[in-house]
Amino acid sequence: MSALADSLESTFSIHLDIVSGGNSANLDWAFGSAQPGRINNLRLGESLLLGCKTLHRCPIGGLHTDAITLIAEVIESKIKPSQPWGTIAQNAFGELPVANDRGDIAQAILAIGHQDIDPQGLSTPLGITIIDSSSDHLIVQCDSLLAVGTELPFQINYSALTRAMTSPFVIKKMKQQRKLVPVRDCIPCIE
Repeated sequence: MSALADSLESTFSIHLDIVSGGNSANLDWAFGSAQPGRINNLRLGESLLLGCKTLHRCPIGGLHTDAITLIAEVIESKIKPSQPWGTIAQNAFGELPVANDRGDIAQAILAIGHQDIDPQGLSTPLGITIIDSSSDHLIVQCDSLLAVGTELPFQINYSALTRAMTSPFVIKKMKQQRKLVPVRDCIPCIE
């Protein structure tokens, strides 16, 4: 990258103030013993926003892994059979859902779906299990019936975060700012 920057400068008679050498996946390299050369910029999203190293999904010391929480509202809550009746066909995403018969269960529908988040990128609160998701709804199994209007908090991974942040249907609110410890003071993760 340094050689490329040097070549561009000499070819076009310009000076590059910023030589961006990567993203959050490059933190180990940046804080390792390798010389960075001319690289003076990393694009850090996941590491700062979610407080984890992207290559190993382990926390970075001094950062919060719970700084971002997704809140989804319950719009329906009923006792329903876990096994649908009739013929099961593919969903909107070309997948054939598999439903195990667990008898009647407490189910809730939340006002969020694939268009807003990556359902596989959600960590559920205790007592909640994700059953499936449509374009705009998330279906969950609950330990007990939830009242309509209940707001459920989810921790999210980077895939869910990128969709949520770009969805016009997800309201973004900053509750409070926390003082962050500089990344250079992080505690290495155990792999």
